[in-house]
Amino acid sequence: MSGLEIKNVIESPTDDAEYLREVAEAKRALELWTMEPGFREAFLSAPEETLSAHGLSVDALSVKILADHDTAVKYQKTPPEELPSAVRRYRAFIQEKVTGRERMTKEYCVPKHAAFRAWRSRQINRCWAELGLRNRSLVHVPMTFELDLGCSVGCPFCGVMAGRLQKVCPHDEENAALWKGVLSFVKETIGDAAGHGTCYYATEPLDNPDYEKFTDDFFEVFGVVPQLTTAASMRKPERTRAYLFDALKKYRWIHRFSVLSLDVLHKIYETFTPEELLCVELLPQFTEAPQNMFANAGRARENDALRVDDGDGSTISCVSGFIVNIAERSVRLITPCGADEAHPTGEYLVAKEFFSDLDGFKRVLVSFIDRYMSADFPKDRPLLLRPTISFDKTAEGIAFCHTDKFRLKFQGTDELSPSLYQDVLEKLQEGGKTAYDVAEELMEESGAFPANVFFILEKFESAGLFLEPYEIGKC
Repeated sequence: MSGLEIKNVIESPTDDAEYLREVAEAKRALELWTMEPGFREAFLSAPEETLSAHGLSVDALSVKILADHDTAVKYQKTPPEELPSAVRRYRAFIQEKVTGRERMTKEYCVPKHAAFRAWRSRQINRCWAELGLRNRSLVHVPMTFELDLGCSVGCPFCGVMAGRLQKVCPHDEENAALWKGVLSFVKETIGDAAGHGTCYYATEPLDNPDYEKFTDDFFEVFGVVPQLTTAASMRKPERTRAYLFDALKKYRWIHRFSVLSLDVLHKIYETFTPEELLCVELLPQFTEAPQNMFANAGRARENDALRVDDGDGSTISCVSGFIVNIAERSVRLITPCGADEAHPTGEYLVAKEFFSDLDGFKRVLVSFIDRYMSADFPKDRPLLLRPTISFDKTAEGIAFCHTDKFRLKFQGTDELSPSLYQDVLEKLQEGGKTAYDVAEELMEESGAFPANVFFILEKFESAGLFLEPYEIGKC
């Protein structure tokens, strides 16, 4: 690219120190723009002086192009090779992150178990209809773990409403044996996809003094260091630094710090260099931040002091699968949904059961897959459309959506006409019909080929438009 090579920062990272410095300093400047009150005004008034005051040598024009809307528009049509190097390198870094997240959703997190794979795919597609573009940021990991019961931090905005810390699981001989057995079994059952979850959910990972030991075991089984999100990064800064250094040396990925106050932000910046935080996203979760990140889910729904997203559809849940709590010895099967009164945390709890040992865990996991997941299209089961989704006829076929903001379409073809899609939908809307019923009735009424009707119904099923059996009677 005209004399400026774009290099990887995350996977197979470059060892070019100057390249990494430039990207890291651009990242910190953008963090200051979104989190430090008054930074934007000071920068626009005196760019070089403001950056220098924060110890940054990245060029001011790059920051303007990356952060300021008017400047970005001005340079929108500038050929890439004519943009400052920091702009091109930082944008490449962001694209690397976006690509990595997309690969997580579409490749890394896909279970090898056929029934689980089909169920997860239905949940992802359902979320496109119910959550719209918010679903783009949800990875739908099939497996995640909790090493404690509850959380010591008690964030007032907690999207999953974590309870107070009740129990910490030590990495003693008994628990270590159980943990390694669980990891081996989920890898055998679900595949490598089980290794792309986290070792926290409604917990603070650094509450566990043995967190490093548990994640060392995780790395031995999966060759992956689980992504860390912590609200306690400055509780023991040297522990955090050591963990990040070791984790990024083994497996380079993006980690996250929840920043709960402006004071914490300043302490983070005093403790860590831009390069040390290059693979750490800072989440501004304090009200003074010009662009904070509260979701309209969990405790934030009831806290008037927090600025939250408008409308429904908010969730921070990234799991379509299992949460295994080692401290409580429980298994939960969940999937994201829009936060509302019935689901304030933006997650649908399918089932929860407890186990006492490894054999018990295996029984629970297998029984959940057998009971709640199916890879085969059920031609003899009544098909019930989701009441949360509306349907409209279009010239091309049908469209469906949860709100008017995001519509998905099924478009007819010469072989499968728009009217056939509409006829199938009308039969389904009558309620209580099986696939056999719909196919038989349309064959008698219009001469439709049953194979074509089944094909359309299977597309609807894959799109997540039908209630799962365990949802019937609960919606």
